[in-house]
Amino acid sequence: VASLSVQIVQALERNGGRLEFDDDSSPEAIRAAFGVSKKAFKQALGKLYKSRRINFLKPGIQLLDNTTWSPGG
Repeated sequence: VASLSVQIVQALERNGGRLEFDDDSSPEAIRAAFGVSKKAFKQALGKLYKSRRINFLKPGIQLLDNTTWSPGG
């Protein structure tokens, strides 16, 4: 899940801080974009949200400006 969290943050950074994916996205779209199951994706989003790294836009997610974040904690 940690490496997936890094992948999600990197994708957000490449896309100007926003992605159209969130926990309501289809399993097929998540697998096509990240190569993981919807369950793993939702776990990674939960971890990022709890660490105040992302915000849910419904639809989509937004990267929060938090330069002290590290994928390990």
